[in-house]
Amino acid sequence: MILLLVATIGLAEVPCDIRIAMDDVRERGKREAYDCLMAQDEAGTKLVVELLHYPSDPRLSRALTLWMLPRADKPFDPVHVAKLSADDKRLLVDGIRARRGRKSPVPQHEGVFRQFDWYKPVATFTDGRLQPGDKEQIALLNARDTRGSVIETPPVALSLVDRIKAWFSAGALETLVPAGLVLVGVVLAALWLRRPKS
Repeated sequence: MILLLVATIGLAEVPCDIRIAMDDVRERGKREAYDCLMAQDEAGTKLVVELLHYPSDPRLSRALTLWMLPRADKPFDPVHVAKLSADDKRLLVDGIRARRGRKSPVPQHEGVFRQFDWYKPVATFTDGRLQPGDKEQIALLNARDTRGSVIETPPVALSLVDRIKAWFSAGALETLVPAGLVLVGVVLAALWLRRPKS
């Protein structure tokens, strides 16, 4: 009896840790980590915050995309959409249609969609099969401003600690140090010119 109890506890599914899953996605691209993040409703906001620290990380963008895909029946948050890469926006647009029965024309996308129970291609698919809200989702994903760049949305509110960390990230220091040296040089030059002449 005790052996059965120990075996049951050992086989019980351990809930995933979002922080560890994000690190595993970013550093190793582990499939289990993507699955963990997809299953957690609160992972979307945490992925957006993580993308503020690693804005060009393709794995984090893909993790956010995979998190959004099963939730495509609800309106997307524009903040989430703004953090996606162009490739991931295309994947989501294709995914919205695939959820309604379109066979994906992109083999890589089809490989992703096959992992979901809802992917059941219909030979007679047309955009008429799209549900209310699907076209709005697609329009949001394809939205561009008049200059041709993606429309930016307001950033997620960050705590003071997160803002300070962002200011002192490696990229920010590369900008702040030279700017600080120039400012110090200007102040020293002004003081030198204003010194009393003897």
